[in-house]
Amino acid sequence: IRAMVWSVCQPAVAERIARLAIDESRLGNYESKLAKMVNKTRAALADIINDRSVGVINEDTARNLIEIAKPVGVIGALSTSTHPEATPVVKAINAVKGRNAIVIAPHPRGKQTNALVCGLMRNALERMGAPADLVIPIEEPTLEGTTELMRRCDRILATGGAPMVKAAYSSGTPALGVGVGNAVITVDETADLVEAAEKIRISKTFDEATSCSSDNAVIAVRAIREPLLAELQKQGGYLVTPDEGRRIAQVLWQDGMLNRDLICQPAVPIATAARIDLP
Repeated sequence: IRAMVWSVCQPAVAERIARLAIDESRLGNYESKLAKMVNKTRAALADIINDRSVGVINEDTARNLIEIAKPVGVIGALSTSTHPEATPVVKAINAVKGRNAIVIAPHPRGKQTNALVCGLMRNALERMGAPADLVIPIEEPTLEGTTELMRRCDRILATGGAPMVKAAYSSGTPALGVGVGNAVITVDETADLVEAAEKIRISKTFDEATSCSSDNAVIAVRAIREPLLAELQKQGGYLVTPDEGRRIAQVLWQDGMLNRDLICQPAVPIATAARIDLP
């Protein structure tokens, strides 16, 4: 798994992957996707590299218990259009760390990126003397194909919107899925408001908030509401009027669905569509 991560996080390679992810998905921004390839993949590796993942992983002598881990088999993984660059890497190294194989089904807007990333990891596996087919990308994803993968695999790792996660849990195959995400941040009078505003800005603007871990809403206690708003504006935030807020909602949501041409985009195109003149 060290070789798998190294194959995608080297500067020139990571730049190529990040650029393709932006060009193909049209979601997020290049700098953040590059940071994910260079930093997040390495952090995910560091997080698991020294863990025991097969065989005896724990012994409780007091209770005379021995914990033994074994592979589950072939893992079916769903990858999103918002993270077509890093998701395949993180899921693949976790699978291989447990001596499993993994088949990755991408969103159609991330299939080329997924194929590139998986191809690099497959080459790395072969160079290390392991079978390339421990990691297999689905190169032409379809709803029917993904459904069949979920039915036939031994375990599902589901990342995506609510319908996809629900489909994974309804497939009859044991599944691990993500939650709703988009955290609500609570700020009270004990907080360092400058630091809080900075962290909210960083979280909300990283990769244009494609991540489900992005700060989505802020609840401020009344005592520090105005100072926090002022700090958020110092960080580059723009406080919309009630009418502007309604116009943003109208362009972001159409016929009960999110407007795929505006989500995960910079503030300016969204404001322009909502007829808002930003300073």
